[in-house]
Amino acid sequence: MLSLNARVLLLGLVVCVVAGNSVIFFAGSTESRATLSELVTITAACGAVLLAAAIALRQNIHAPHGKTYLSLAIGLVLWLCADIIWAAYELYYHVAAPIPSVSDILWLSGYLFFAYNLFLTYKEFQVRINKKILLAAIIGNAIFLGYLIPLTVSLSDLSSPAGVAMFLVIIAYPISNAILTIPAIPILFGLWRDKPWSIPWTFKALSLFCIVVTDSWFAFIVTTGLQEHVWLASMLFSAEYLIMAGGLIWYNKFLRTYNNNNGSTAHEPSYNNNTAGKTGKKKIGEEEEGEEVLGATIRIHQHQDQDRSPKKKKRPIDIVVAIVLIALVIGYGTFKSQSTVATQFLLPEDGREANVKIGALIPLTGTLSTLGESTEASLKIALKDINEHFSKSHSDTRVELIIEDTKTDPTIALEKLKYLKSQGVQIVIGPATSSNVAALKDYADQNGILILSASSTATQLTIPNDNLFRLVPDDSHQAQAIAKKMWQDGVRVVVPMWRSDIFGEGLHSALNEDFKRLGGKVVEGVGYKPPTGDFSASLHRINFIFWEQELKALESRLNEEVKRYGADRVGVYIVSFDEIVPIMIEAERHPRLSSVKWYGSDGSALNADLVKNVDAASFAVKTSFANPIYAVDDDKNRRFIEVNRHITEEIGHPHRSYAELAYDALWVAALTYDKVVGANQKTTDHNNINVLSKTLLRVASYYDGITGKTLLNDAGDRISGSYDFWSITRKNDDNASEYEWKRIETFRDIK
Repeated sequence: MLSLNARVLLLGLVVCVVAGNSVIFFAGSTESRATLSELVTITAACGAVLLAAAIALRQNIHAPHGKTYLSLAIGLVLWLCADIIWAAYELYYHVAAPIPSVSDILWLSGYLFFAYNLFLTYKEFQVRINKKILLAAIIGNAIFLGYLIPLTVSLSDLSSPAGVAMFLVIIAYPISNAILTIPAIPILFGLWRDKPWSIPWTFKALSLFCIVVTDSWFAFIVTTGLQEHVWLASMLFSAEYLIMAGGLIWYNKFLRTYNNNNGSTAHEPSYNNNTAGKTGKKKIGEEEEGEEVLGATIRIHQHQDQDRSPKKKKRPIDIVVAIVLIALVIGYGTFKSQSTVATQFLLPEDGREANVKIGALIPLTGTLSTLGESTEASLKIALKDINEHFSKSHSDTRVELIIEDTKTDPTIALEKLKYLKSQGVQIVIGPATSSNVAALKDYADQNGILILSASSTATQLTIPNDNLFRLVPDDSHQAQAIAKKMWQDGVRVVVPMWRSDIFGEGLHSALNEDFKRLGGKVVEGVGYKPPTGDFSASLHRINFIFWEQELKALESRLNEEVKRYGADRVGVYIVSFDEIVPIMIEAERHPRLSSVKWYGSDGSALNADLVKNVDAASFAVKTSFANPIYAVDDDKNRRFIEVNRHITEEIGHPHRSYAELAYDALWVAALTYDKVVGANQKTTDHNNINVLSKTLLRVASYYDGITGKTLLNDAGDRISGSYDFWSITRKNDDNASEYEWKRIETFRDIK
């Protein structure tokens, strides 16, 4: 019966871990994943707390296990409270938790009770510590801390009280973990042969391992470059609490039942029974200490030996298998997360078979996911409108749209383009970023694929006679608008900070030339390696360490220019994507950075998370953070207003005009195919890339979409455009914690 119950418990635990982590892993969006991660973790923590509290309440405080499980319950309660506060900061208030915060105090206090729990466990069981295992645990933790502490020092700013506080808090977690891990491992091995006690202790040790990995996660993402996978820590947290709960269930039900069936009471386990002690002494035949060391276990084994075959005396293989399964489940997310959001095949709604396939490469996840969600909504609206148009005009053309997620990653964008090629796609909407476009441009040119991007703007990609077409002007136009805005605001010296990719480098270079042409000065700034994935825009406190060095360098260069020219004549120009949120949160800790005006680019304009986060939004207001975006004369375009409203309703917040440009891009692509495969054309002409290319240019020359005329120049880019500048303001004076984007100025017809 014991073996069957153990299997049921372990199977149930594996199922719970899989189910909980599947909820996190398969979340549809970054925001949903963050919300579900917190909910799953808190739910699992509540279960562990309730089980520990139940055991503690049923124990006499003076019984052998009374204080042991009371200390465990208190520690879990403290951790649960810390998790709830962290969740409130991130999900409700949309701010980063201060460092140190109440959560830090609660969590670190919990370590004291867990340490006491370990001490009582050792004292009650009088476990014989294997010195070799203890030494290995000490050496292993020393090596890890020896690597982690210098790494944290190198990434931290220790010149300010805030920087020192952050360093101490960050490093306190792995040190506390080491203090627990060193004795926990030898205790586990000391109890391993005693099956009833080894099972809950195996759970507890594995749970502790999850905590060690989770609290030290940033060391792994630094060394592996897996910044975008910081969310996996949530899976480990939920697994940790579930595993702990499994051990508590074992003690609360199976172990107590087993001891009672063997003549011991709930409050006096058999290992304290005098008869058991004597039996243990005869069995061991050694010093008096042996009576209390394994007395209970030996008595249990004697009862079992009467009906047990030698084969059944082996170590509990069920536990080993379960541990392996749980480890595989936890590790599954790491490997599976390398894949992207599932391919979407969007077919005509009228039931007609599609004879045209168009692809779309958009960043549904990653550092530009805020643009990806609005683009996805826009393309779905466009596809519906296009097929309805063909139906009403009695055209045989029907369009199928295949949407792929690039994760804002150039490597993945190229892989997805190759997949679209295998599906027979020859016109692709996207990718959204210039770095993604650059990564797949050669492949597209060599394999007869037309790239029609609605938001790629890098000047380096302005190349005639290639397969790239862009429905936006290149960044030379945006740079002119930014330079004029800065000059108009009285800024004469610019300190830049930019993504060191093709987009950031190109826009920074263009701004440098235009601003100097006006008579201004652009000093040496700070370029940073653009991170990938959602981590760069997360509120995870470890993320702020990554921006500390860049902001410290920016502050140093800004100080020099402010001393020389004055704060009113100096400005900061930043080229970024969604990472602008943690950058501005961390910039708030540097008072000098908020003493001048800040200017952004279309990569940060109308960022939804920037107005949600109070700290970031407050900094943006202090610095009059102005951002340009391609402008559309929406007041005169009824269809634009309708599409814009539908997209906003779909995603729940304002968005960049690039979503509407993607709407027009799909129309241009669909009309191109309709012209090529129409009644007056040979059906095989659609396989001829030259025919498609020339037809697309012709369609773009006369198409008048919701964003206006789409006339392209010799390089395949939109000829000219206007730029709106948007800034963040408080919604009203009554509620200082609510912010919104507001259009402050428009520069017309930048050529």
